[in-house]
Amino acid sequence: MSFISIYSLKLKNIISNVPISLIAIFMMIVSGLCFVLMHSAVKYLSTEIHIFEIAFFRCALVIFVLAPVIMQQGLKIFKTQQPKLQFYRVATNSVAMTCFFYGISTTPLAQLTTLGFTVPIFATILAVIFMKEKIRLRRTLALIIGFTGTVIVARPDISIELGAVLIIFSSFLWSICLVFIKKLTRTDSAVTISLYFGIGMIPATFFLALPFFEMINLRQFIILIFIAITGTLAQTIMNSALKKGDLALLLPFDFLRLIWSVLIGYALFAEEPKITLWIGGFLIIGSTTYIAWRESKLKKIAKPKIA
Repeated sequence: MSFISIYSLKLKNIISNVPISLIAIFMMIVSGLCFVLMHSAVKYLSTEIHIFEIAFFRCALVIFVLAPVIMQQGLKIFKTQQPKLQFYRVATNSVAMTCFFYGISTTPLAQLTTLGFTVPIFATILAVIFMKEKIRLRRTLALIIGFTGTVIVARPDISIELGAVLIIFSSFLWSICLVFIKKLTRTDSAVTISLYFGIGMIPATFFLALPFFEMINLRQFIILIFIAITGTLAQTIMNSALKKGDLALLLPFDFLRLIWSVLIGYALFAEEPKITLWIGGFLIIGSTTYIAWRESKLKKIAKPKIA
């Protein structure tokens, strides 16, 4: 047996002894970092290429990024147990990503990341409206606090910018997508979900990008590949994390994205976070953490006890 084979075997044994919850947490942190790296590259390239063209290449290159996995697993990777749910997810995600990408081009990196944390707030509101879920005083207060934080970060006292509005709307749609993704992970692999995401969004992004298409150079193409790689990794790793752990457990660790965004935003774009970002971000993070924690407690209470 070769040294590499022995090392791989030892590594597998070590990983097998690590609790699944810790693996899921690690995946969520890595996924968050990949998302921020993708957003940074999109923001950087949006000064040279129209944002809709970037969105198209982000989706079209998914097949290129996942080619090694497709070659290894064959056509079975395209098999899904829930085609209708895949369609609903793709349709919703198409609008969400288009809005978010447009918002990236006009909004500071840390601000767009913070506004993106409003997803659990919208998810709770949707559960109350469409699933008739009862909401008590503490969760209502958490929603109000989260909404207050969103208003502080968006800074309507100065001006309500289109980018911030689109990011908030994108977060609303993404909260719906998360429900679809969580249901899809019960039957489909993380790679299959990511693959359908990329392929399914090609038509919509192509028609949006068509009027703005222009030739790209080698450097721009390399950045587009980087966007596709980090975006696909972020989606796939996040899907795997959601498959291994509950959203209530993973959500607080996703908030590390704010730190990555502040650091990269300052280093690459000279964006200095204002005090309102930290105040609003603290309120949003506190609100969504409580909502996630409360959701996990309610699920435990709802589970039937085995005598």
